[in-house]
Amino acid sequence: MKNIGQRLQEERQRLGYSQQYLARAGGVTAREQQGYEQGEDLPRADYLAALAAHGVDVVYVITGKRATVVNISREQAQTLIDNRVLGQEVSLDPLPEHELLFKLSAPSGPPPDQS
Repeated sequence: MKNIGQRLQEERQRLGYSQQYLARAGGVTAREQQGYEQGEDLPRADYLAALAAHGVDVVYVITGKRATVVNISREQAQTLIDNRVLGQEVSLDPLPEHELLFKLSAPSGPPPDQS
């Protein structure tokens, strides 16, 4: 079973972030980031909260269980609502151990600058 540090590293890599970028995003030094990922120290709550704003699945980092987040536009959300109102079945069958969340998002753009 993976530990918090391994899951944090996995999330960083999934998002394509460098250790330096994630360290800045979380308000820690690159050495502290490295220590978190190597399991030398546990990340603080304020650090994890800051990472959540950068797309890190902090629930997964902490618990090892992913929440399935579907980013959809307002128009897509309206279509889903309209389909339900019209009686059409809207089925999104996630794996039983996952929680399906919808997050309204702005149109996607380039990834954040990592310089």
